[in-house]
Amino acid sequence: MDTIKSTKRGPLGRYLEQPGRRCFLGATVRFWIWNVVAAAILHYPYTDNVNTSGSLKAWSFLHLALVSNAFGLTLIPALFSTLLALVWPRNARKSISALFTALWGLMLVALVVDTEIWGAFRYHFNGMVWATIKNPAAGDAIHFSTSDKLTMGLEIVVILAAEWFLFRFLLKRAPSGFRPPSKRILLLILLPIFLLEKGIYAHADLYRDRRVTALARVYPLYQRLTIKRMMRKRFGFVLEDRPKVDLSGGGILLDYPLGRPVFRETKNPRPNIVVITIDSVREDVLTPEVMPHLQAYVDDPANKTRLFKDHYSGGNATRFGLFSMIYGLHGSYWIPIYTENTSPVLVDSLMSLDYEMQVLSTASMDYPELRSTAWVHMEEKVNDDLEGNSPGERDASMAIAFEDWLTQLEAEGKDDKPMFAFAFLDSPHQTYSFPPPPEGAPLFEPYMETVNYRDIVKNATDEDKELIRNRYKNSVLHADRVVHDMVESLRAHGEWENTILVITADHGEEFWEHGFWGHTSNFTKEQSQVPFVMSGPGITPGIETRATSHVDLAATLLELIGADPANRADWTVGLNLLDLPADQASVNDHQKPEHYRRRTISSWDVLGIDTPGGILLVPTETHGGLVEPWTHNWQPMMDDSLITDEAKAISDTALECRRFLR
Repeated sequence: MDTIKSTKRGPLGRYLEQPGRRCFLGATVRFWIWNVVAAAILHYPYTDNVNTSGSLKAWSFLHLALVSNAFGLTLIPALFSTLLALVWPRNARKSISALFTALWGLMLVALVVDTEIWGAFRYHFNGMVWATIKNPAAGDAIHFSTSDKLTMGLEIVVILAAEWFLFRFLLKRAPSGFRPPSKRILLLILLPIFLLEKGIYAHADLYRDRRVTALARVYPLYQRLTIKRMMRKRFGFVLEDRPKVDLSGGGILLDYPLGRPVFRETKNPRPNIVVITIDSVREDVLTPEVMPHLQAYVDDPANKTRLFKDHYSGGNATRFGLFSMIYGLHGSYWIPIYTENTSPVLVDSLMSLDYEMQVLSTASMDYPELRSTAWVHMEEKVNDDLEGNSPGERDASMAIAFEDWLTQLEAEGKDDKPMFAFAFLDSPHQTYSFPPPPEGAPLFEPYMETVNYRDIVKNATDEDKELIRNRYKNSVLHADRVVHDMVESLRAHGEWENTILVITADHGEEFWEHGFWGHTSNFTKEQSQVPFVMSGPGITPGIETRATSHVDLAATLLELIGADPANRADWTVGLNLLDLPADQASVNDHQKPEHYRRRTISSWDVLGIDTPGGILLVPTETHGGLVEPWTHNWQPMMDDSLITDEAKAISDTALECRRFLR
C-alpha cells in the first residue's frame, strides 16, 4: 500500500499520508536533482578557453560555480514543481508529467541556446537577443542554414523526450517515501558546493581579486554574493570605493532635445546631404585591393575628400551604430527613444528646411527599429523593399533605386531643392552576400561557398577562417561597386558639386583576432573602428588623425548647412568633426595621452569607454555590477588602476548619459 504512517498529525502530515502523495513528491525531488546534473553538464561549454590566470582559487571558483550556478538556476523551477506536486490531483499524472516536461525541458533548451550565444559572442541571453527573436524582420540580420535549424530542432525534441521518459520512469519506480540518497545529495554535495563557491566569490570581491570576480560573467544569471557592507559595519573593514555608475541618474523619461538648432538665413541653396553606410566594414579594409573604388575616390585630389583615420562607431551593433550617427547620442538613450518614438533633431531640422528626404535600405528598417524612431516622421520616404533574393542582389538594386529617385526629382521639378538621402547597404553582414561579379572584376579565391554558422562558431579551422575572410572581402568588393555607382549617379545628375557625401560603416567585424567572429561581442578596434570619408561644400580636404566618433556626425552635418554651434549641447553629445579641440592629441601622439579623446561605444546593456590605457566596461543599469577594466586585446585587467586613472572619463560619460533624461 502506497502510504507511510507518520507520528505527526499536523495538516501537512495528514495530507502527505494520502495514497501516492509522498511517492509523487519523492519522484519530483529526484527529477530536480537529475536536472541539476543535466544543467551542470550543459554548463561545461561556458568554460571553454577561459583563462584562470594560473590561480588555484580562480580555477576552483570556475569549476565549483559550474555546479553551483546550475543548482541556483534550478531552484525556482524546483520550487514551482514541488508546489504542483503537493496540490496536483493524484489521478492526473500524465498531465503533470507533460507540464514538468515542458517546464524543465524548456529550461534546459534555454541553457543550450545560451551556450550557443556565449560561444559566439561571449555574452548571455539579453534584451538584444530577445528583440531579435520577437521581431519578424530579424531574419535580415540573423542567418541560420537549413542544417542549423534542423539540428536545433532535433536537439529540442531530444531534450523534451528525455525529460518526459525520465520523469515517467522515476514516477513508476518511486517508493512510497523520500529516498535517503536524495537528501544526502542535497545536503552533503550540492548545498556545500553552493556555499563554498559563494564564499570564494565574496572573499575575492572583498579583496578585489579580479582573477575570480572577472569569471562571474562566464555563467548566466550568476548571483554575486558580496559581504563588503557587513565587513564595514560589523568589523570596521576599510575598503576604498570603486565606481558604480548610474548612467540614468534616476531619470527614466526622455528630455530630448533641450533645445533645437537655430539656422542662419541664406540666399544660396543649402547643400545636399548623402550618407552611405555599409554594414560590418572595418577600418583596415579600406585598401586598393578590397575597396578599390573608395580608395581611388579618396586618393583623387579633385574629390577634395577628408579621411578620418581614427574613427569609431558609436556601437558594436547596427542598432547602436546607426542610432549614434543619426541622433548624436550614446546608445544608453536607445530604450527611452524607442519607447517614446522620438524623432532625431537631424531629421526634424532637415524636414523643417524643406529637404527632399529618402531612405534606401537593404536590411529592414523594422529591425533595428528605425522606422518607428529615426524615420518616424518620414515613414513614407523609407524604401527597404528593394528587388532581389539576397542582400547582395538588393544592394545592387539600391544603386538603381537611387538613380530612379534622382530622375524622379528632376521630372517633378524638385531638383532645385536640397535633398537628404540615407543609404544602408547590407552585403558585408554575415553571411557575406555578393552576386557574381562583372566579368574581369577582382575576386578573392578560394572562398567559402556556404556559411554554416554553428559549425564555424564551434569548429572553424585556420583554413575555414581564411575561406570566410575571403568571402567577407568579396562582399565588401561588391558593396564598394554599389557605392561607386551611386556616386556616379550624383555626378550624372549634376548634384555632385553641391553634395555633402559621407561614406562609412555601422560597426566593424572581427575575424578571431581576440577569439571572436563577427560583432556585438566586444569593444576592440576590429569591431568598433570603421572607415569614415567626407567630401563636399565646406569640408577641408586632408587626413584627420585625431579621435572622432559617429556621435559627431549629426552636429557636423547641421552646422555645415548653417546651424549655430552655440546650442549644440542642447541636443547632442557629439562634436563637430571639422572643428575639433585644438589641444586634442592624435592617435600617433603617445606623449599626450591625457589629451587623447575618450570615446563611448554602446551595446545593449553595457557601454565601452575607449581610453589610451584600455577599455572600461560600464553597465547601463545599476544592477549590472561595477565598472570593469579590459585591455585593448580584450583581456580582463587584474587591478583597478585604469578605473582610478580614468575617473574623469567615467564621470563625463555618466553626465552625458543623463543629460537628456528627467
